[in-house]
Amino acid sequence: MSRRTLLASLCSLPLMGCQSGETARVRYRVILSADIDGKPVEASTVMEVRYSRVTHSLIGTGGATRLYGEALIFDVGGKGTIYVLPIQHPANASLAQVYEYGILTTFGIANSIGSLTDADLAKLNNAKGRQPFHLYKTSRLPAFVSFTDESNPKTIYEIDPSELGRYFPGVKVTGLDIEITNDPITKKLRDRLPWLKNATDPNIFPRDPRATRRPNSQLPLSHMITPARFFGDGSR
Repeated sequence: MSRRTLLASLCSLPLMGCQSGETARVRYRVILSADIDGKPVEASTVMEVRYSRVTHSLIGTGGATRLYGEALIFDVGGKGTIYVLPIQHPANASLAQVYEYGILTTFGIANSIGSLTDADLAKLNNAKGRQPFHLYKTSRLPAFVSFTDESNPKTIYEIDPSELGRYFPGVKVTGLDIEITNDPITKKLRDRLPWLKNATDPNIFPRDPRATRRPNSQLPLSHMITPARFFGDGSR
């Protein structure tokens, strides 16, 4: 468990003495751009992330976040549909937050969530414009998934964005941008994937048999994903 997560967990308990200090709210549009058979196409979803500085906790000062919104739906010109999840899947690792960190680095903030300054929070509250998504010093993007049959969650599979044409011939990702907006947070996903409306059982997705379960570092995304991972923690 990270320091940020631990602080947020402690502050959710009564009488722990945690206090929320300065805060920032960033409403933004995630825009996926692609080339489909030579034609440029874009799709987007509106999300919001809130940052707060936590003071007087049991383990000192830190930060917490709350993410609102859902996976981006990208219909690939009759070839299928891609879902850009609000998480990342680093190689040989568990699923992790993505926009909570990526918004900071996209808008030029070097400090971590637990070390945000007054100037950082002010910069977030006053962010404007459209910027290429930038996660730390990497080219890593959020996790991309699709289904061979959308009515059956067990048919989920992960897509490598850099090799999109291998899954959908004639399709190439050309960019992922973040644009500040005041538009309403998108709420389309549960209608598109109705099984998400009442999905509380993580085993609706593929899972290893109990006797042969692998560590997360060896699991494909399909064997770690849960319904909650299609949404920000504030929209679950």
